[in-house]
Amino acid sequence: MDDLEFRKSATINPDNQDPEFLKKKYQTQNNTRFANEQQTFNQELIDTLTIAAPDNLSHRIILNQQLSEHKLQRRKKHQKQWRNWFLGSVAASLIIAFSIQLLIPVTINSAQLAQQVITHIHDDTHALDVHMDVPKSSIDTMLASYGGKLNGPIGKVSYLGHCIVGGHTGIHMVLNTTQGLVTVILLPGQSIKQPSLIADSQFKGVLYPSQKGSIAIVAEHANAIEDTRQKINQNLNWII
Repeated sequence: MDDLEFRKSATINPDNQDPEFLKKKYQTQNNTRFANEQQTFNQELIDTLTIAAPDNLSHRIILNQQLSEHKLQRRKKHQKQWRNWFLGSVAASLIIAFSIQLLIPVTINSAQLAQQVITHIHDDTHALDVHMDVPKSSIDTMLASYGGKLNGPIGKVSYLGHCIVGGHTGIHMVLNTTQGLVTVILLPGQSIKQPSLIADSQFKGVLYPSQKGSIAIVAEHANAIEDTRQKINQNLNWII
């Protein structure tokens, strides 16, 4: 279970007792806090919706039940039809929008995108605390959903997940190298015309154009960046 799946599961069912969910919940402090916040919100919502009926309500319901039952059934039927239509329309719109985003990369300012990348890394620092051994099959599956393919090894991947940078989805990876942790963010939906350096008080890196969209490589130590960049460039191909 990656972080995106965990957050979805915690939002939908914060009381989930599935062993895989619980393992992910207590993997990091951020995950535990997020799941607990969802549990608190869920309980507050239940408490808010649990409203005791007034004592004189029962006889009014009995008197009006037969008269209102037919209207109620018709209303439920119309609501169900509208809800099914609405959900279907939303799902179709999301699929179309996501497909267009992947097929037609948006060209934006490289410095602006570089800033969005560094902001995302700071917001998602839990990715640096995950120490998994992500199998190549998982990487291949995620890359394939964006039209990408690895022709060779890029190193040990300790974290893999989807991310949103600048309003577009991408792939967030962390590589555990001999020179330290290196964050690689693939943004197939966002093209830039020229490279841009990434730097702040903690991280250094580079954002550069790729065959499809752009790629950001960021680390705390600059000497770890170039080796990873060469492996990515040599082994990552976009087949769509």
